[in-house]
Amino acid sequence: MAVTYISKASVHARREQRFAVDLPAILRGGEEEVNVRLLDLSRAGALAACPFPPPALTKVTLLRGALAIEARVAWARRGRFGLEFSRPIRATELLVQLSQNRTSLA
Repeated sequence: MAVTYISKASVHARREQRFAVDLPAILRGGEEEVNVRLLDLSRAGALAACPFPPPALTKVTLLRGALAIEARVAWARRGRFGLEFSRPIRATELLVQLSQNRTSLA
């Protein structure tokens, strides 16, 4: 009988490709809005940073240009947090954000 080992890396493999970005955005939670910086982005979620991240499991809305998407804070620590979108963003929406990132870096 063969034994198969599963590494933690394969268990936590990303379902969607993530793209490094540096984009300003707004995170809305109820009536409160917080300026955040997106550090990576995929169709399913994002990595963001701000001085005081919202706690894990908080429901928020990410606002970035024409993009407004509901999300859940998956984890938060030391000024960074992960967002899991309630639905995948369309590929065209992702491409718009990535093209704006390229423009902001030029």
